[in-house]
Amino acid sequence: MTMIIKKSNKSIQNSLNDMLLDLGEEVSITNSAYSQARAKLNYTAFKEYAEMASEMFYEDGEYERYKGFRLLAIDGSVITLPSSEDIAKEFNPMKVRCQIESFKKEVPQGRASVLFDVLNNMVIDASLTNKNKSEENKIVVYDERTLALKHLEYCTKDDLVIMDRGYHGYELFAHYASKANFLVRLPKSTFSKAKFLFDAHSQKRDVILEVNAPKNSKEALKREHLPTKMKVRFVQVILDNGTIEVLATNILDNTTLKTSDFKDLYSKRWGIETYYDLIKNRLNLENFTGLTALAVKQDFYATIFLTNYEAMLTYDLNEELEEKTQENKYVQKVNKAVSFNLIKHKVFDLLYNDEPLDEMLEKMEKLFLTNTIVIRPNRPSNPRLDKDAKKSTIATNSIHHLKRKKKNIGS
Repeated sequence: MTMIIKKSNKSIQNSLNDMLLDLGEEVSITNSAYSQARAKLNYTAFKEYAEMASEMFYEDGEYERYKGFRLLAIDGSVITLPSSEDIAKEFNPMKVRCQIESFKKEVPQGRASVLFDVLNNMVIDASLTNKNKSEENKIVVYDERTLALKHLEYCTKDDLVIMDRGYHGYELFAHYASKANFLVRLPKSTFSKAKFLFDAHSQKRDVILEVNAPKNSKEALKREHLPTKMKVRFVQVILDNGTIEVLATNILDNTTLKTSDFKDLYSKRWGIETYYDLIKNRLNLENFTGLTALAVKQDFYATIFLTNYEAMLTYDLNEELEEKTQENKYVQKVNKAVSFNLIKHKVFDLLYNDEPLDEMLEKMEKLFLTNTIVIRPNRPSNPRLDKDAKKSTIATNSIHHLKRKKKNIGS
């Protein structure tokens, strides 16, 4: 289990040898023996560890909130998987087409979906499922909205769940309104009654409208005792670059959330984007350590556990560093490069060693503080491309440049 959590870039055999040297053991373990033992370990063990870390974090009730709400976000991401027959049985590959026959290939993919606390960096629930449809292999395919409904069992009325525009729709709104609170960015094609809010000259910016369920979903909603009509609050937000966004929520009370709150509130959804960047790039999620579907799931949930454990161990330290802002010019935070490296190095001791846990954690906390990072607010950043309006600009410029370059070379 600790080998999977540590996920070294070294070969499996070298990693095994390093672990045995650290433990002072004179026995040897072969790569084959490790693989056979790993095949007997269910991935749900890591999933349970991740959930335990989350439950421990929230049990004392001391965590960051936004106006009394636990601020959650849902988003999905495509995960590229290793190519093997075993993985293809559970994750349909995507066919990559090319005019050159020898370049055509199939790439297995999974769909990750995460329910994430953006203020406390804690994963509440996560899943990895099949993404692609296939006529040959009838594996169930889950879309993002279906997976979002599965996350709902982990939400309460004290939660405000933020979702991007891929998660719009009456059915999803009705389900979430029954158990929690939602805030969703809308595409222009949804809820015709609210389309006027996309007009920059609209006289109204914050309205409550009654919307109806689509005819084809009314019977299903009735069977689940959900309403076929509901009131939804629609809010216009104008970004600094002039882009107009329309947000939908079931929080109708203007005193709970003011119109002026929504721009800053929705921007906090960015935390889940940075989380995917963390697990894919810093923690190398897609560098899987096995060629089976079980190994893929073990690596995925081990990574989720690792991030939850790191967030739990560093939360109090980050709070202390933030309180020292008056002593320093900028807020400081624990450096994740340091914290993750240390946790991976100590993971066996944390899970199995007889040394008192308090003493071990105290030593680790001192090391966490040896190389903190400085958070400088309002630093200029490169503007993010609007995928709808500007997605072809860079590609077009590149093509024109290559055409000119090729022409000059040939002349």
